Amino acid sequence: MRGFEYAGRLPTHAKCNNRFGPETYCAKALELIAVLDDENCVSTFQHKKDPTVVMMALNSKCLKGFSQRDLQFFKMIDVRKKNRTDWSSPSFLSDKPKTNPTRAALFVALAVLTKSAAALLVSRHLGKPPQQWRIVAISYSGATDALDFDGLLGDTKPFDIGVKVWLRPFETGDWFAIYRARNLIVYLLFQMSDSEEISRGVLAQFPDAEPLAFEGARLSDLIGYEWQRV
Repeated sequence: MRGFEYAGRLPTHAKCNNRFGPETYCAKALELIAVLDDENCVSTFQHKKDPTVVMMALNSKCLKGFSQRDLQFFKMIDVRKKNRTDWSSPSFLSDKPKTNPTRAALFVALAVLTKSAAALLVSRHLGKPPQQWRIVAISYSGATDALDFDGLLGDTKPFDIGVKVWLRPFETGDWFAIYRARNLIVYLLFQMSDSEEISRGVLAQFPDAEPLAFEGARLSDLIGYEWQRV
């Protein structure tokens, strides 16, 4: 199992690992997160005829690298070849899946980045996967390459332009990882002990964040996982 952008490599069942799909979707998810954070690319409208319908419109110029398959993967509806009367009707949306593209992109990115950090953690430090994974993730968009943690957590080499990960152990056996990928910063707490002291301390450092939790016996459980609010 190879982590995103060569973060780590572990022996694994090929079929299980391949269920994650092309890891290029992680790059697409990171790109989409950047677009959704750009006010020049996103507009939100409340439908005039049906106030319960809220539509998010994305400027197609901001998604030049997205294929039709990419748009479908993130459940986006391509209306560039349709006239406005058609797609602005509530009936057009009635059979379309409702989605939150921000959360969809974030969950895809979290799944692959968490798998990557876990591969690095096991291959370099743990030696073998734990029987149960308990992970808390805190993410922030809008990060820049200037944001660096080498001075605090030690020097680490980038895997790609703008992609770096730092790992720090706690005396309890828990691990803290910081993953910077493009304009996204993800703080990951890998809970290996039964102590809640570390998790409480970490969460206290991010009072304005929305911490999300994953728990499962296998990393493949991350696929399509609806991360839960802590």
